[in-house]
Amino acid sequence: MPDRVVGAVAELQGLRGGRRIDWERLIMDIQRSAWLSGVSATASLAEISRACGRNDTWAWQLKNVPDTEPKFHDGLMLLGLWADVTGKAGEEVPILGDFKGVSR
Repeated sequence: MPDRVVGAVAELQGLRGGRRIDWERLIMDIQRSAWLSGVSATASLAEISRACGRNDTWAWQLKNVPDTEPKFHDGLMLLGLWADVTGKAGEEVPILGDFKGVSR
């Protein structure tokens, strides 16, 4: 398993003090990474769901229904996909309320 995937998993397991992963931003990162090499400009929510072994509406619900979170194993699958697709390390996982680099 690549180090960045291990880091993402460790980040999920290490969240404490009410910090929560921003699943909507995480899914948008995957979509923007165009992980379907050349097939489309962005990955569809159904494609992300299938890549994690879920039904076609699963990622849509995570992205669009407020306060929706995946089960632990599903979250690990999605974090692994995110780390693999974006090449980002675990400490870069988007956290709710943490808007690093966003100018206002």
